[in-house]
Amino acid sequence: MASTARPAGRPRSEEVRDRVIGAAEELLDESGYLGMTMDEIAVRAKVSKKTLYRWWPHKAAVIADVLVARADVRTVPDLGDTRAELLVVCDYIDDFTRARDVFSRLCLTEAAVEETTVLRSFLDVVLHRRDQARAAVQRGIARGDLPPNVDTDALLDLWNGFFVYRRSFRPAPVREETVHQLVDLALAGQVPRLPGSGPRTDDPTG
Repeated sequence: MASTARPAGRPRSEEVRDRVIGAAEELLDESGYLGMTMDEIAVRAKVSKKTLYRWWPHKAAVIADVLVARADVRTVPDLGDTRAELLVVCDYIDDFTRARDVFSRLCLTEAAVEETTVLRSFLDVVLHRRDQARAAVQRGIARGDLPPNVDTDALLDLWNGFFVYRRSFRPAPVREETVHQLVDLALAGQVPRLPGSGPRTDDPTG
């Protein structure tokens, strides 16, 4: 897969960029990631294929820019209540996986595994979302509501995986009571632990 690095030389026209992103967004909604082509993007954006490929070497690079433009990175507020904040985290995950372009995100994430430079800006958005969720978990640890050795990334991966699987592969409803149970399990200490730490116990004989 080609690199997404911008070529040297004349700066890319913002007017051309807007046309391409707008055309790609329309095609994404109409045909989905797998159903659209670079040729169709060029025709709808009214740009030459040479111009399109000069700035976006493949379809994944175009759609990465589309998803970055659509990205909604929201702060998880400090509510002073860990349970309430973790439910907000789950609400944000729910919104993210409910979005119409979730399958495209999965395709692009797979592309990023093959090439470290592809989709970097899109993955930065994903990481920024993760940072917001991680901050809520850290506040819960500081309040004593979550174990200090919780593996935050593993916990968030489990929650994201639940929503993604239900939305994209099974599919099955995501019930509010199930989400509440997931959060309550975490607050009860039923969470992944950092390697080598293990669950703590107050029983010296345990």
